[in-house]
Amino acid sequence: MTIPQNRYQLMKYLGAVQRNKIWSWCAVDDDGRKVYLSVWTDTGAKRDGEHISYLIQEPGWGLDETTGSQSPARRDHDEKLSLIFDDDYEAFGYFIEAKDPKAVPREIGYTQTSFIFELRLEKQSDGSILGYLVRRIEIR
Repeated sequence: MTIPQNRYQLMKYLGAVQRNKIWSWCAVDDDGRKVYLSVWTDTGAKRDGEHISYLIQEPGWGLDETTGSQSPARRDHDEKLSLIFDDDYEAFGYFIEAKDPKAVPREIGYTQTSFIFELRLEKQSDGSILGYLVRRIEIR
């Protein structure tokens, strides 16, 4: 098989299903008990001064402050994170790059499809969720 060319093909290759191929930022393989999360490349930082972590979810992402409602993408993301934190699903990620990192909302400019990585997720006191890369897995 050739390397997948986009996020949809990558998830299909991995046996994972996205709720919606346009607005879903994650996918799940229920049989394998795995969740695959989009990870923006530009969110990597040494927040603890030693280890690089990536911002998986900000507290206000996908929330409308005036109405208190959640976007479908946020509800989907919360459900998948719950599978990881509450139901012992494994967390994996794949890198995405923004067309314009300053745009709100962001759009995907590029999806890295030649590898994925195992993640260790950590909830922060402010409600953010950070991801630490555990191991890289090549897609062949």
